[in-house]
Amino acid sequence: MQRFSQMSKDALEMENERLNREKQKAKDQGLDTQLAILEQKINLARSYLIDPATVQTACWYQVEGKNIPFYVEYLNGVMAWGNWEHSGEKAAVPLALLEKPVSRRSVK
Repeated sequence: MQRFSQMSKDALEMENERLNREKQKAKDQGLDTQLAILEQKINLARSYLIDPATVQTACWYQVEGKNIPFYVEYLNGVMAWGNWEHSGEKAAVPLALLEKPVSRRSVK
């Protein structure tokens, strides 16, 4: 299998569709571990479809599936590096999970 970083946009979109079909099968069969792995792969594949230039650094973002904001310090490839609000620990979030810039208080 080719790496996501080496795939064309069309190939990434096809791979994303394939992974989503696999994810649905895993969900139907109750395979929770496989489901989590597929969700991570999907998020990474989606991240390669995002232009990193569209992501602001030194900015708080709402993150898909999370109720606390994430502060983006810098980007490295398809990952945004920074920290969650009220945490000094460095973390990485795939670009595909960044929804929109927010003020710290507007995330619910």
